[in-house]
Formats: sequence, structure tokens, C-alpha cells
Amino acid sequence: MSLSEAELARPSSLPQGVVHRTTIDWRPWNEALSMVNLVADRDIAEAAHVLDEQIWRLHTKVKRGLTPEENWFILRSRVELAQNSFIVTARRRLSPAGGSLQRFSGRPAPDDPIWTS
Repeated sequence: MSLSEAELARPSSLPQGVVHRTTIDWRPWNEALSMVNLVADRDIAEAAHVLDEQIWRLHTKVKRGLTPEENWFILRSRVELAQNSFIVTARRRLSPAGGSLQRFSGRPAPDDPIWTS
């Protein structure tokens, strides 16, 4: 959510490629990641690291401004795929009897008419 807000808040007068500082507070995420590193098994920690890398990549792109060739939905989907993989891994390792989820959120798909109407 914070990355979406940072992308929307980027001043239109700022040229693409010029790094713009964001006000995202990464402390809660870093604390959670540290806790995962401390107590989770290897598979869960590795899935969290993949998610963390995708967040880093997206945040870096948001700070420098998206180019016209970059699609927000595609960039965001990389983070979501890593997030979903983390959820699946954690559920599998922590609660094998819990079963898998069919969806990870209720947000409509990027091609849903809600985004253009």
C-alpha cells in the first residue's frame, strides 16, 4: 500500500530517473523480517527473502519514477507473486492440515472494469 501511495505522490514535475525520497517507514517490515530470520525454518525464511528482494526492486523503481514502458500492475504483481509464495510456504510448513488458499486477497484483477470505470 505504501509503495502505491508513494508512486501516486511522486511530483509530476520531477523527471523520470531523478530519485525522489519516499516517506515509507520500513521499520515494521524490517522487524518482521528479522523475526522470520530468527525463528522460521529455512524454507519460510528463503520465501521471505524473495519477497523482500521484490519489494526492494519495486521501491527502487518508485523512487526513480516509472518509465512509460514500465507497467505498475506488472511490477506490483512480482511483489504479489512473492508474497503469495511466502504465504503458501508458511502455511505448508506451519499448518500442513490447513490446506491451501484459493485467493490471497479480495482485490479485483488488474483487468477488472472497476479500475477504469
